[in-house]
Formats: sequence, C-alpha cells, structure tokens
Amino acid sequence: MSVLGVDGVLPDLADFPRTDTEYVAQLRKVAIDLGTVPLGIDAQGLFDPQIDQGERERPLAVAAAFGAALVRAPLPPPGEVPPATFVASAALAKAASRAAKGINVTLIVPARPGTLAPDADGLRHLLKDVDSAWLRACPRTLDEGSGWAAKERFPAFEASVEDDPTAVAARVTRGWTILDAPAGEHPWERLAAAIDALRGAEAELRLLARRR
Repeated sequence: MSVLGVDGVLPDLADFPRTDTEYVAQLRKVAIDLGTVPLGIDAQGLFDPQIDQGERERPLAVAAAFGAALVRAPLPPPGEVPPATFVASAALAKAASRAAKGINVTLIVPARPGTLAPDADGLRHLLKDVDSAWLRACPRTLDEGSGWAAKERFPAFEASVEDDPTAVAARVTRGWTILDAPAGEHPWERLAAAIDALRGAEAELRLLARRR
C-alpha cells in the first residue's frame, strides 16, 4: 500500500511546471518513492488539429521519461465542420498510435460530452477508423448498454467519487480504475474518502467470494 492509498498515479500534463526530461524523471522517482506506479499521463490536446505540432508531440515524450504505460487523451470539440475535424483528428490518432508503439505506450480515449466522441458510438467510430492495438477505449466503469463486446480489452476504466463503490469494485476485474479528483470544494478529501470506500468494498467482495 502506498502512502497515498493508491496503486498508481496519472498526472495531468497541464499541471507540469516543466516538461524537460530531467524534471519528469524526478517526478517519476517521487512517485516510486511514494509507493505508486507512474501509470500514465493525461494529455488534452494530443488529437487536436488546432494545437501546435510541438505541443501535440510533447505528451509522448513526457510519457517516455515518466515511464508511463498509458496516455489518456480525449478527442477535441467538433469545431465548425465536424466531419473535417474528425478526419484530421483520426489522422493525428493514427500518427500518435505509431509513435506510441515505438515507446510501448498505450493511448486510451474516453467518451466526453462536447467532443467528437460524446458517447461509446462516437468512440467506436474513431477506433474503427484508426484500427490500431495501441489506441483503446477508456469507458466508464458503470456504463450500461454501451454495446462494447465482451471480447474487448480495456487497459483502464474511469470512475467518479459519486459512483457506488460496491458496484465499481464488482465490475472492474481487469485493468486499472482511474478515479479522477472531483471539481469543487475539498476535492482531495472527497477523493480520499472514495478511495477508502472502494478498498472497503473490494475487501468485502473478496470475503464474500471466499465464503462462496
């Protein structure tokens, strides 16, 4: 158990005051010293054609220095001409997937309202178009009726502090669960309480499984 009560950490690239290799390597060391896996990086603009190329390439360079296994990146907003934005974003996703393969990093894409993938259908459209094992969906743990096939493999799932901890613990049997810090007041206190509730639910489920 880490001193933070979590198994891994996935920081947002936007919060990094520096992204040079030396600084990122120090962050990796801090994460490991705290007993956590430097799991991944959040990168908002990886597939956004409106972002400068250098900024789009930065997340993978940081992920390599951080020793990350994952980069989570949502699609951009639809823009004035959504089909054109989608084509451009899919092309960037293909290029990013090739680059990610070279450093053994998996790109995970969540569905987000207000983006080109507002739901599971939009996300499947991207995955089909890119057709790369290095680009995967990152669904919400408690999504119902999303239509994902049972054979689908997900490196990670998303959960929120509002989700029922017993339901989350029961459903996630493979992959990581990314629990995002909530907005509003006292985010870290709420996050810590949610982590405690998830660990309690997980222990209870394991006990029930042994009893059976």
